[in-house]
Amino acid sequence: MLATQKPILIITNLYPVPWGPNRASFNKQQFDLIEKQRPVKIIILLAWKEWFSHRKECIGTNNIKYCPYFYIPKVGRRLVPLFQFVSLCFLIPWIRQQKATVLMASWGFPDAIAASMVNKFLQLPFFVKVHGTDVNENVKYSARSSLMKKWLNKAKRIFCASNALASELSSQGIEKEILVVNYNGVNPKLFYPLVSKPKCQSFVFVGSLIPTKGVNELLSAFMICHEKLPDLTLDILGEGPMKNVLIDKIKANNLQHVIKLHGSVPLPTVADYIRSASALVLPSYREGVPNVLLESFACGTPVIATCVGGIPEVVNEDVGILVEDKNSEQLANAMLEALNKNWCNEKILSHAAQFDWHKNVQRVMDEINIQ
Repeated sequence: MLATQKPILIITNLYPVPWGPNRASFNKQQFDLIEKQRPVKIIILLAWKEWFSHRKECIGTNNIKYCPYFYIPKVGRRLVPLFQFVSLCFLIPWIRQQKATVLMASWGFPDAIAASMVNKFLQLPFFVKVHGTDVNENVKYSARSSLMKKWLNKAKRIFCASNALASELSSQGIEKEILVVNYNGVNPKLFYPLVSKPKCQSFVFVGSLIPTKGVNELLSAFMICHEKLPDLTLDILGEGPMKNVLIDKIKANNLQHVIKLHGSVPLPTVADYIRSASALVLPSYREGVPNVLLESFACGTPVIATCVGGIPEVVNEDVGILVEDKNSEQLANAMLEALNKNWCNEKILSHAAQFDWHKNVQRVMDEINIQ
C-alpha cells in the first residue's frame, strides 16, 4: 500500500548524518513512524562549512538528499533563509521527480522560511514543526521575526512542541488557527525504568555542550554538592564547543574521578545512563520541551530543570524540581533536594505515559490527511 501512496517531503537540518549518527534522534523517531503510513523523502540542509568538512560522506539515497548552503559566519543571519532557498532551488527537479504531495519543514528559522519560499514553485500543502530555540532565539531580532510572520503564515499547520511556543508565535503575528500544540513522544522500548535504582548517588546531563544549556553552571553547582557528598558523581553526555572548557575546569578542580564526559552516545546508551541516575539535570537558558525530560520520566528518573520555555508544562512536583534563577547556588540546592526527596516511581511513570510518539504522529497525519 505504501508503494502506491505519494510521499511527504521533509526539509530540515535536524536529522542524523554519517558523522553525527546521534543527531536529532527525536526527529528520526518521528519520521520513521510517519514513514509507516506514508513514504518520506528528506532533504538535509547543511551549512557549507559542515558540508565541506564531510563532503565525501554526503552520499544521497533514493530517500535522502544533502543540500549545502552558503552563509556568512557571525553576520547576516537574516539572509540565511535566502541562501537556503537558492540551494533548494537546485533540487527542484529532484523534488518534482519524487511526486510528493505534502511539504513539511522541521525547524522554524531559517529552514521553514526557506521551505516556504521554495514552495512558491512547488505549490504543495505546507506544514511546519517548531522546537524551541528556532523560535525563542530568533524572535528577539525584528528582521528574523518579520520573515517568520510573512512565510510561516503560509503554512496549513504549525506543530508546536509546547503551549509556550504556540503563544510566542501567536504574539509575533502567526495566525492562531494554524498553531497546533503537539508534544513529542518517547520510545518505551528504549526508555523504561530499572526494577531497582543503584544505591550510589549520581546525576546525568544530556545535551549539547554549549553555554545556553547551562553546562558551566551545572559544573559549579556539582562542585558545591560534591563538597557535602564526596561520592556523588556526574555523567555528561553530549558534544559541543564547551567540551575543552569543561575538561579544563574538571582537571583544575581534580574531579576527574567523579565527573565523566562521555561525548555523543547512541540512544540506548543514553537510556542506560538516565535510568541509572538519581536525577537528570538540565539547567538550560531556553528550551521548547526537551525530549530528554520526557525520556527521563519514562525511565522513572526525576528531573531538575530551569523554569523556561515549555518546561513548566511538563514538570510538576511529582516528577521534578524547577529552578527559577539560572545560578549555581540555587541549582545546587535543587540537586541536593532531589537526592533527599522520596520520589514516587509510579507517579513519574504515570506522568510519562501521556508522551507517546504514536499519538504525536497520528496528530500530524490527521492534520495532513485533512488537507
